[in-house]
Formats: sequence, structure tokens, C-alpha cells
Amino acid sequence: MTTQSCEEVRPITVLIVDDHPMVREGLAGVLERHRMKIVGLAANGRQAVEMYMSERPDVMLLDLRLPDQTGFDVARAVLGTDPRARIVILSSAQGDASIYNAISLGVRGYLLKGIDGSTLAERVRHVAAGGTSLSPEVAEKLTQYIASQKLSEREIEVLGLISKGKSNKEIADLLFITDNTVKMHVKKILGKLQANDRTQAVVIAIQRGLLDA
Repeated sequence: MTTQSCEEVRPITVLIVDDHPMVREGLAGVLERHRMKIVGLAANGRQAVEMYMSERPDVMLLDLRLPDQTGFDVARAVLGTDPRARIVILSSAQGDASIYNAISLGVRGYLLKGIDGSTLAERVRHVAAGGTSLSPEVAEKLTQYIASQKLSEREIEVLGLISKGKSNKEIADLLFITDNTVKMHVKKILGKLQANDRTQAVVIAIQRGLLDA
């Protein structure tokens, strides 16, 4: 039996996870036109994990922004149970830290919303066959992120407090460190993010997905 006839007997199964009904239904329509079978439409993270466990689709299309938890949480839960799960992030989030975190979890693809239907179907087929798939913009940002200096957990913690308007003294008190240590962290943060001041550092961090807006 040929590969094509096998596919006709058993189409690729897909679980779509997105909190917007029109997006879910639109994606379902596109993939069904390309002879794929939609086995579930999940509106939140809880539904996504439950549907994956019951349906075990060939591919899960997953948005990062969900009402009850993040797409990262869903991917972590699914891959923790089934390391072979083929998850493709389909999101408008283009922050390089978000992309890096998703790939680090073990997802098989990261595509940007706005992709045309034929290309999406082609990428889903590729992942279902065992491949990986990144949008060109995503691949470029991932390369840049890996090449750049990454902030430490403590530096992200300090930057998060800066984003809340805390002074160096307040940050020092909250983290039980000295003012000089805070100043050292701030200097490193500005250097790594190539920011001129604290405000610009926060803006860059939000754009890169290091901090929530």
C-alpha cells in the first residue's frame, strides 16, 4: 500500500487549542480542507490536556495565551506524560525568550499566526511525520537569542521589581541584598539588554518575553 493510500485510510489527527472560537473554527476548516481530521477544539489549558490524553492526536496546535494557564504549562504537562507528543505552537507572541522557552520544553514547531492555510497544512504534515518546523522569523529570533547573553534568574527578578517601580533600596530590602549588589545587577541588565536606562530595559524585556506586560 502506498504512503498516499495509507493517509487516505488514516488522516492526520489534530487537536486545536485556542481561546478564540473563530480562530479554532477557522483553523479546523483550513486543516479539514487539507484532509486532516480535527479530534478536538480546546478553549483553555485544562481542556487541552484532557483532550490530548483521551485522543492522543498526531499533532497539537497550541496557542501560548490561554485564560487559565500558559501554553508552556500545557506543553510541559503533555510532554511530561507523553515525551513523544508532537506539539506545534501557533501564536502571535514573537518574543525571543518565549520562542527559546518553548523549544527548550521540547515542542516540535513554532509558527506565527497569519501563516497561510496551505503552508500551515504543509508544516503540520511535516511535524506529524516526525520533523520540526519554525517560521523563518522565529528561526532568526531563536538564533539571535541563543547568541546573545541571557539574563540570570536573579537579574530577571531584579528587573521584574524595577518594572513595578521599585527603587534600588526597596529592591535590596525585598531580596535581602545590599544596595551595591542591586546596582551591580542593574548594570549587568543594562549591558546584556543594550538598554540606555531602566525604563528601556523593562520595555526590551517585555518585547522579548522575559517579563509579562
